[in-house]
Amino acid sequence: MQAAKEEAHKIIQLAKPEAEKLYKEILEQEKSLCERQQRQVMVNAGLESKKNLLAAKQELIDAVFVKLKSTLKKDKFKKQQIAQDKIYEVAEDIDFYLHKIRPDYETEIAKILFG
Repeated sequence: MQAAKEEAHKIIQLAKPEAEKLYKEILEQEKSLCERQQRQVMVNAGLESKKNLLAAKQELIDAVFVKLKSTLKKDKFKKQQIAQDKIYEVAEDIDFYLHKIRPDYETEIAKILFG
């Protein structure tokens, strides 16, 4: 019985360093995984924040064009139409022109609004 106890004690003494090493490895792996997940959460939060900021800026730019449309007179943009017997001017669709000029002026408006 005493020999078995001594043998068990030897086995335990030999296993302790290995168990400690294994424990430290697992702990380090989990710590590394946790740090990676934390970085990913931070990156995702940053991206979401930028996305929300861009959406808010786009809403402001859209509001400028809506305001511009409401201030333009219907007859501001005219085009000539040719009939068989005469040429006459008709009001052009404001939406057509706003759509046409928007790409050119959207950047300028963003510079004014957001510096």
